Amino acid sequence: MSHSSSFADLEAFRAEVRAFLQQAVPDDIRAAVRAHTLVTREQASRWQRILHARGWAAPGWPVEHGGTGWSLTQQAVFREEIAACDAPRYENLGIDTIGPTIIRHGTPVQCARFLPRMLSFEDYWAQGYSEPDAGSDLASLRTVARRDGEHFVVSGTKIWQSYGHWADWALVLVRSDPSAARKQDGISVLLIDLKSPGVTIRPIRFMNGATFHVQMFFDEVRVPAENLVGARDGGWSVAKGLLVIERLFVARVAECKAELAHAAQLAAGRGAGGASLLDEDVHARRHAELDIRARALEAAWWPAIHAVQQGREPALEASLLKLQGNELLQDLHQLQLDLVGLDQLPFDPQAIAGIPADAPLSAGHVNNLPLHVWRYRGITLGGGTSEVQRGIVAKAVFGGQTELDAPLAAGLDEQQAMLDTTLRRLLADRYDFDTRRTIINDKLSFDDGFWRALAKLGLTGLLVSERDGGFGGTLADLMPAMEALGESLVVEPVLWNAVLPTQLLLDATGFAGRDRALQALMSEGARVAFVHGTGFSEGAVGAAGVTAHRDADGWRLEGQARLVMGGDSAGRLIVGARLGDGGMALFECASETAGIERHAYRLHDGRGAADLRFCSVRLSAEARLAGPERAGAIVEEALALATVALCAESVGAMRRALALTVEYMRTRKQFGRMLSDYQALQHRVVEHYRRWVNARALVREAAAGWLCASPVERSQRISAAKWLTGRAGRELALDALQLHGAVGLQDETAISHYAKRLAANDVLLGDTTHQLARFIAAGRQAS
Repeated sequence: MSHSSSFADLEAFRAEVRAFLQQAVPDDIRAAVRAHTLVTREQASRWQRILHARGWAAPGWPVEHGGTGWSLTQQAVFREEIAACDAPRYENLGIDTIGPTIIRHGTPVQCARFLPRMLSFEDYWAQGYSEPDAGSDLASLRTVARRDGEHFVVSGTKIWQSYGHWADWALVLVRSDPSAARKQDGISVLLIDLKSPGVTIRPIRFMNGATFHVQMFFDEVRVPAENLVGARDGGWSVAKGLLVIERLFVARVAECKAELAHAAQLAAGRGAGGASLLDEDVHARRHAELDIRARALEAAWWPAIHAVQQGREPALEASLLKLQGNELLQDLHQLQLDLVGLDQLPFDPQAIAGIPADAPLSAGHVNNLPLHVWRYRGITLGGGTSEVQRGIVAKAVFGGQTELDAPLAAGLDEQQAMLDTTLRRLLADRYDFDTRRTIINDKLSFDDGFWRALAKLGLTGLLVSERDGGFGGTLADLMPAMEALGESLVVEPVLWNAVLPTQLLLDATGFAGRDRALQALMSEGARVAFVHGTGFSEGAVGAAGVTAHRDADGWRLEGQARLVMGGDSAGRLIVGARLGDGGMALFECASETAGIERHAYRLHDGRGAADLRFCSVRLSAEARLAGPERAGAIVEEALALATVALCAESVGAMRRALALTVEYMRTRKQFGRMLSDYQALQHRVVEHYRRWVNARALVREAAAGWLCASPVERSQRISAAKWLTGRAGRELALDALQLHGAVGLQDETAISHYAKRLAANDVLLGDTTHQLARFIAAGRQAS
């Protein structure tokens, strides 16, 4: 199935689901959901039966067990549509996790007995894991089960079972061999009927006023041995598998998208003069930042879904996704409360019972929002706390089990992998840290031999079509190369003197010198700088610092341009100039043309740049690369591509900066302990790792959608990627110096160079403030 046809099929599936949901939700349940009341057991049971009648009660189950047989992608779409409609939202662990566990580890008899009643809601299930003294540390559980003939006799207690007061049955983790050497051993999984003699359920009133959790007491409860799931004493592997499945979908991607849209709805009409609060900058920026975080979550989530479909088990990714998805959802809820202000404060007891008030205490029943906000404070505790998830990620990061230590070629095709391998070999052989310092100090930040090697490798002609003599590569092909260049902090201006001018020339199809200029870039190692306005502080077409005037049969350029990246070493220039009527034109000329004055310098991070002054520079008519009818679009497209490429470079630099920091912490002792042994420092590094993963996901998404995304969506993807790479890169730059201590502040230490590069890249082509404003503006254009 082609990508386009599979996408079309998925959209048809989404339309089918949406159409069903729009008419299937009963009116009274719809009214309760819109009034933000809590869900009752009766409402949940009725809704589950509606889904069961449609055949959609268990989206993740195979058909032979009464499920839909849907792919994970279809399940994700279904969850999105459920979250976005007026269906009741509640946890059904029997469907989501316990049923799949029985399917995977149980017997045919167990499947036949328990699964049908889960589907119909005749039996609701709870999960008996946590205990008063064993919350996230499941291996420390004390509930015991001793074998007595054909039964296990269970004694102990479980606590914090969500919706346990609804439950008929529970999947319970018990210690079946107290003498086991390892605390993870000697654990079994039992299915327990909560109506059995010896079972007592104590409801626990939640902080929102409702019963949500319970404590279960087991006093010599006799459980048939046939209710053992998996092997006796082999329950740890069953439990671990269950938690991996939980974390993948408990990233709550669908809920985050729904709550982001809900926040915009809540903001409507609450601003001055009945406008939306999101028209106000302070609220718009906060909402936009959460939007970008949601995009990053989803961009990282889909590869994990595909990994599972391919038979892999992305345990580390599951922890990362649960961590960031749950915290994002909580932050979205806090935004919603801030948007409604004082209207959130009145308490309506009827909402606890799922009944909308006839006369709401606040318009739109928004006073009921805190009932859900307080309930969702627990999502960073259940299924392994956020602190536990950070511990899991830290163990992988400091144990050398992530891409910081061995970059994966996953997702690269054969040609991309070949270029990536060859480029990295060249960088390893000819561009170590000491060589780079020599290039900066002794060669004015440019090594001619290395530049020619890059051109020979095909990097300078990567984006040129085969028809024009190039390799016919795409932006996605360029991304791995830019990441590799970023990792080595290459100071030669590949982006500024090769990638950017190539894109400008490719679109200038009416320029007579186009083919010659492209050939020079590809095979001769020509260096061409783009003279754009007052520098590269903004990734958009701005006011030009150079003007062009008609001069007989040619043109005369006047003005100046600051911070021309790569302008110190460029042999030729492409100049963006403003015309007398306000339009723009592009011109191509030699950098030594009479009247051009060049003041070359280096940036703090060692890269070369120049300020250029144009004093009555006379050019022929043939020097005009593009006129006002095309120049603006050409420049905008080229700067957009350059922005994504710069983001990829930052992603590479971030990866190496993180790896250097982790390696330093593994070897540096403080008060007799390695820095990597301090949990507080571990968790700081985990946060940087999370941001790097998210930034990389957004950059790759921007590249992948380059040709297929709508103009507005592409603009938002670019700004989101640049905002996050800039913010994450700068935060890593500053904190890496702190984690290295005084040694990190020295020029002879590599991390200081990475810090300067990441800080500079944040500013180039639009800093975080600028990019967030562009993201907001594009969103308003779409709406």
